[in-house]
Amino acid sequence: MKKIRICYPFVGDSIGGSHLSSIELIKKLDKKKFETIPLLHKKDILHQHLINEGLKPQFLKLDDFVGKKKGVLRNLIIIFKNILKITPYINKKNIDIIHLNDSSAGLSWILPTKISRAKLVWHQRIVFPKWALHNILFFFTENIICISDFVFNSLPKFNKKKSLKIFNPVTINKSKKNKLSNKYLKDKKIKKVLFLANIIESKRVDLFIKTAQAISKILTNSIFFIVGSDKKKILKKILKKRINEKIIYVGFSRYKEFWLKNCDLLILTSENEGFNRTIVEGMLSKIPVVAVDSGAHKEIIKNNFNGWLVKRNNLQELTNISIKVLNLKKKDLKKIIFRAEKFAKKKFNVKNHVNRISKIYYAIDGTKKHLINL
Repeated sequence: MKKIRICYPFVGDSIGGSHLSSIELIKKLDKKKFETIPLLHKKDILHQHLINEGLKPQFLKLDDFVGKKKGVLRNLIIIFKNILKITPYINKKNIDIIHLNDSSAGLSWILPTKISRAKLVWHQRIVFPKWALHNILFFFTENIICISDFVFNSLPKFNKKKSLKIFNPVTINKSKKNKLSNKYLKDKKIKKVLFLANIIESKRVDLFIKTAQAISKILTNSIFFIVGSDKKKILKKILKKRINEKIIYVGFSRYKEFWLKNCDLLILTSENEGFNRTIVEGMLSKIPVVAVDSGAHKEIIKNNFNGWLVKRNNLQELTNISIKVLNLKKKDLKKIIFRAEKFAKKKFNVKNHVNRISKIYYAIDGTKKHLINL
């Protein structure tokens, strides 16, 4: 039987939830039925990560990508130039399906995909942008996969007919080898609080820092770690050279599981997240999670059952709840952690995700006829 050949294009200059979810999918798809091609436009940070995961990425250089701030004329020029590069690649590789996960690269692939008569799957991982170019290009997709109800509900009505919701798969590295050490992590008397995210405006690291400062005034035995890439130097602007010995910026870390397993509380202050896999990673790592009630967070956390939700921009509530969790009795904390882990394993497992995506591939390729249930 002919294998279905699927290409997954990415810019390659970052590693986020879309990349991690795609990697899980690529690794677990049936190799007897699917041939997968992870493709990068830049040999940057994602290139080495894919290799570390045992994948063999291909490379197709693109000099520029579509962007809302670039204006209509420049975007049209970018699309035209990229059509001349992408279309021959699709035809040469005999690709059946293009699965787009990266919004930066994605808009450059839609028209070449249709010109080459390949099929197109779009994974919508953020709130649908209110941008005319997105609306026009989305007419050409076979399916739109939304990662949460929050994302699905943001779609224009005409796109919902070919859209469905499939949660991201989430796993954690179970390796017990800790390649990092920190003097504070070894001290069991210190309350260790974690912020884990790439630092962009929507992650609200500013709110986390204010919360950390408020908590540290009450719990003097507390320490706060910020783990994540800060390419835009947002953290530097917030701190303004003021060094707070209670707040430690770690930077990007390949060993996020290490931080999750060695801290006492995970605080997530991000807003309007389409999903937020870090919450689920926290649940699987058996660390209590406090998050802002925004975006898809309430689809993952049931307040006071498997975690805690607080109102947006409410520093006082975030501080109070965080202190409450840090002071919980072990038996009460274990109940929450147990429920969270059980929920995460059932709701976000890789097998279910791969099965549902496989059915979509079969259906649009015509290899097998499946009814896709929303």
